[in-house]
Amino acid sequence: MKRRLPPLYSLRAFEAAARLGGFSKASEELHVTPAAITHQIKKLEAELGVELFVRHHRGVALNKAGTDYLNIVNKLLDDLTRQTQHFKSKHRSQPIRIAGLHIVCNRVLLPAIQTFLVDYPEIRAELIADIKLPEFRSGNVDIIIRHGEAPPEGYETQLILEENLTPVCSPAFAASHLEGLQAKDLSGMPALYDLYWQADWQDWLQAAGLPDLENSLGFSLYSMVIESAVEGTGIAMGHTGLIRKELESGALIKPFELEIPSRNRYYAVTTREILRKQGVRVFWDWLSENVAQA
Repeated sequence: MKRRLPPLYSLRAFEAAARLGGFSKASEELHVTPAAITHQIKKLEAELGVELFVRHHRGVALNKAGTDYLNIVNKLLDDLTRQTQHFKSKHRSQPIRIAGLHIVCNRVLLPAIQTFLVDYPEIRAELIADIKLPEFRSGNVDIIIRHGEAPPEGYETQLILEENLTPVCSPAFAASHLEGLQAKDLSGMPALYDLYWQADWQDWLQAAGLPDLENSLGFSLYSMVIESAVEGTGIAMGHTGLIRKELESGALIKPFELEIPSRNRYYAVTTREILRKQGVRVFWDWLSENVAQA
């Protein structure tokens, strides 16, 4: 059975005129002429077979039938608005959610995502930074950047960053040692380190043939390690992939020549199922291509 529905534009004109109390105000809101509003209202009244407004020399006002019909139209438009929003949230592309350690998000992911969004402005992305990585079973993340010696098994992975380890400090800290910084004196200097990356100092000291540290200060965030080193608090173990900005600006320097490859690398990790999601595959392929170019 064919539905006999009043024209939607006539309903919009009627609702605006009733809410605003006049055809002229409705025309301003809908960006049409008052004559167009009058035409749509007359068209609606003809379709319904009843007048909805009382016309007088100072304007118009809803009559009893108009008030009753306005209640119907308001319910219809409110429900249409709610259902449309529900439909959009269900079917439109969801943002890509990418998670990583706080420092990795800030120094590695953020610049990459900003460049990606320039290339693909229609795709939305959300960056989740924390000191503890979420798990895929939470259902709230699409890609995780993991830091480890090898990628986890059973996942789709790609290597995105390798780096070297070497001690770094501020120029002022280096200048405070009048006889110059000597690697053999490290055990007596304030050594800064990340609580989760304590093995980095051990690896470097072993490669340099030096004893373990005696004077050290640990932080739960590598960003705090960097900040303390820049302020001259001590000498920090530098991850060359994370401190490029400070090295290029001269805020941090490398007092020793020895650099060793870090045993850990940065891997982008996801699942085959997640890669089917709209936008995730686009970012995954883009990431692979741009990392290869770098």
